[in-house]
Amino acid sequence: MKLTLGQAAKTAKRSKGTLSKALNSGGISAEKDDKGRWQIDPSELSRWMSANPFPNSPKNQSETPEETHENSALGVEVKMLRERIDAMTAERDRERGQLVDQIEDLRTRLDGAEAERARLNALLTDQREVSTASVKRGFWGRVLGK
Repeated sequence: MKLTLGQAAKTAKRSKGTLSKALNSGGISAEKDDKGRWQIDPSELSRWMSANPFPNSPKNQSETPEETHENSALGVEVKMLRERIDAMTAERDRERGQLVDQIEDLRTRLDGAEAERARLNALLTDQREVSTASVKRGFWGRVLGK
């Protein structure tokens, strides 16, 4: 359910003017309804609020150098983990490519073996056409062998 400008202002604990400026500058994505009122998605408002915290909020003032250092250490760890994930993804893609090539090679070999089997089977069996019209010989032809 989308919020009106007034509802969004109450939710964000900001003035309508502040939100209106953000809407007009493109800081918040929203659309207008058929009556020309802003309809703001709550997730979009939340995104904007996290990107634009209150300047004098206790959260911003309570951050100490130790917390900053801890956050940077976590940032480094996250970066290292992402690099490992990227390396593992590249390795998986390389292995997948090798397996696809191997499957294609095996299919080609199988098709060749099937063709060879059919050719050899044809060599081993009598491929001549059998004449269905038998010649009727009379009594004297059978006796004389003609």
